[in-house]
Amino acid sequence: MGNSRKMIKKLSIIMIVVFAIGMLASAILFLKNTIFGQMSNREVIVTVNNEKIYKDQFESYRQILKDQLSQLNQQKAQMGIPQENLQDVPDSITDEIILQNLISKALLISAASDFKIKVPNGEINRQVNKEIKGVKKEELMNALAARGYRNLTDYKNAIKQSKIMQKLQEKMFGKYQLSDADVKKAFDREQYAGLAGKDYNDIKVKLKESLQQDRNDALLNSYLVKLNEKAKIEFKNPEIKKIYNDSKVIVARNGEYKILNKTVNERVLKAISESQDGYSEKLLNDIKANLKVELDKLVKISVKAKAAGLKPDPELVGVDQLQDLSKRYYNSLIDNFKVDDATLKAKFEQKKDSYSIQSSVGGYVIGDEYQPSSQDLENAKKQAQEIMKTTNKNNFAQKAKEFSKDPGSATKGGSLGETTDLSGLVPEFANAVKNGKAGDIVGPIQTQFGYHIIYIESKDANNPNVAKVSHILITPNISEATKQKVAQKVNDLKAQVQSGKVTWDQVEKQDRFNFNVKERFKKLLKGETVPGIGKDDELVNKLFASKLNEIIEKNLPVGYFLVVKTSEIPFTPATFENSKERARLELAHEFAEKTLASIN
Repeated sequence: MGNSRKMIKKLSIIMIVVFAIGMLASAILFLKNTIFGQMSNREVIVTVNNEKIYKDQFESYRQILKDQLSQLNQQKAQMGIPQENLQDVPDSITDEIILQNLISKALLISAASDFKIKVPNGEINRQVNKEIKGVKKEELMNALAARGYRNLTDYKNAIKQSKIMQKLQEKMFGKYQLSDADVKKAFDREQYAGLAGKDYNDIKVKLKESLQQDRNDALLNSYLVKLNEKAKIEFKNPEIKKIYNDSKVIVARNGEYKILNKTVNERVLKAISESQDGYSEKLLNDIKANLKVELDKLVKISVKAKAAGLKPDPELVGVDQLQDLSKRYYNSLIDNFKVDDATLKAKFEQKKDSYSIQSSVGGYVIGDEYQPSSQDLENAKKQAQEIMKTTNKNNFAQKAKEFSKDPGSATKGGSLGETTDLSGLVPEFANAVKNGKAGDIVGPIQTQFGYHIIYIESKDANNPNVAKVSHILITPNISEATKQKVAQKVNDLKAQVQSGKVTWDQVEKQDRFNFNVKERFKKLLKGETVPGIGKDDELVNKLFASKLNEIIEKNLPVGYFLVVKTSEIPFTPATFENSKERARLELAHEFAEKTLASIN
């Protein structure tokens, strides 16, 4: 839509993304009997409308989030981002986020009675009994412990809460479903802007889901605000109460509208997950300043929207109401935009070439990427074993530069950095380091990437997930015999299609046709990348020159593919009559952008 609409969406920090940590309690609660004891001994830190939040819940969720952030920094460090740009997110921010999510979850669980939601114990018992039928007691307890449950009662409670949440969402959002007419109108408005080049029939399902999700997020956020205002929240721990109060600090206000510190926290996480940098005080201060500017702008836009006859949505509150009003105002500027034919004609003449329908082709790419055979893997293992025989601490870096196929570390002598977070690596690699001693060279260790020779330079005595390591990666070479098997499989499919036994549509859609690459393209232009293959101008030119249903075989270093053209659209020059609505919409978007930009 442009900068103005991006600004409107900036404040739409989808709380449900972070809130998912609390929603997924049944899957990620890692508790230990030896630490937490029996259910009756669990320490309650908060009650929300009589729903209890336990200390072990808070601590486990907090650790999960901190581990995820640590892994993110580790990944960025491996990409070459300087360590000084990767500060850890302060505990105050992670603590506030986790506590707010737990409280939000408790609010929703306690609100289930408002919607007359009930989950009978019989329903839970039938599901659990079906799942555990035939499972030995010891195996069951081990499986429950691995998923974070101390006993079967814990597991049943988690299932019950999950079902309550599911039914609650169905009740909350059920009466606010978008119609097909709403979706079509949204598409028509954006067909030459954000959805340019898209076919309505191809994207209408996903577009409806996206629009509906935006609506549901706003409804959920507003509903939680309303629940919070009338909730009975009692703190059993003064430190937890302080964390809660800190998250409620107002960082921006304009009249009745305000932004709390919890929004700042969510924006911080969003920023570091979408950028190469880590946390910094500058990032925090910039976010606070931007939120103030954005709130003031949204309030001013809402004044214009109301003056234009738009009414605030009574189901929404606070900033969510402002965002919704701003979006509807922007859309109304586009929908109601009118201009004379002379202006439309001028726009048409300016953009005539781009309005013409370009020549394009549609078709399929079907094939397999080469995967190493068992013999290819055995050859790689033998190579790694031979290299390891002559590798020691003194020559490890040189050996890595000579033999390693890891593009990120080979030139650095195999080093993965001054510190490596093992929790962010594949389990086989991480376990080999954990089981080894500082100074050891271990391997070859097989992972999905190949065979690793690992030098454990040092280990953190206080954290088993942190070590300084280097490695040499040996990847299997794909043999000609392996490639021939792939080519034969693909050519067998070619024969089936040519004989009329199967269609390209069946191959692309049905799971019984087991190929790594199954892509359909509808409007491929010259110069564009080929789905499943990539940039290949020679192939594109050959495709355009081919006859309909003529199959092109493509043998590439990465795999063997069939490419076919099943439809084509010829070049059609634009006329003023068939381009008037496009010209109007483009002018309307320009007008809406300028209108919002001028509101200060």
